[in-house]
Amino acid sequence: MGWRRVRVVLFAVALIALCRDPAFAAPAGTVVGLSGACFVQGGGQRAAAKMGQPVQVSDTIDVPADGKMKLRMADGTVVSVAGGTRVAVSSYAVDAGGQRQDAKLSLAQGLLRAAVAPMGRPASFEVDTAVGTAAVRGTDWFIEAAPGSVQVGVLEGAVNLTSAATRRSETIPARWGARLEAGRDPVPARVWSQAEFQAVISRTQVP
Repeated sequence: MGWRRVRVVLFAVALIALCRDPAFAAPAGTVVGLSGACFVQGGGQRAAAKMGQPVQVSDTIDVPADGKMKLRMADGTVVSVAGGTRVAVSSYAVDAGGQRQDAKLSLAQGLLRAAVAPMGRPASFEVDTAVGTAAVRGTDWFIEAAPGSVQVGVLEGAVNLTSAATRRSETIPARWGARLEAGRDPVPARVWSQAEFQAVISRTQVP
């Protein structure tokens, strides 16, 4: 093998290594709205969030009680995070055309709203909590995690809420909501009042 060919091979290996380095990876999302002091934790560091800041897979978003944050994800989904919320980006993959392939957030506590961008092919968007998982394909909805429970409200589309303990699911249609407690099946969905929706809208709306 000549030196020219060796250099080409070494360059290709180095390029692959850089692409696999998180520092060079395409961001999962970008901070597009901020209110109060919010933080992004990743790579062993915790720093104050800034407008336009990229958020990577494995980063944790920490929004104190007096803060709010809005993220625009790589597929166009908009995630609004209420005060008192801690959520991690477990995975977020899109193809070259910006089509979502795999998206999963892990909600430790608090409330978020996700206006999930519809895709041209089946592609789910999931939020994991300690008691269960909510999965959608394209909709506008809310999920709130508290110790031992989670509740979901749907503005548009439908959400599938699955118990981590029993694996039983409840499909929640637009303008309805449902609750899930640890170790149990989801409570049957019911119609939410306008006041209930307005309460979670106001908590996630970034000024």
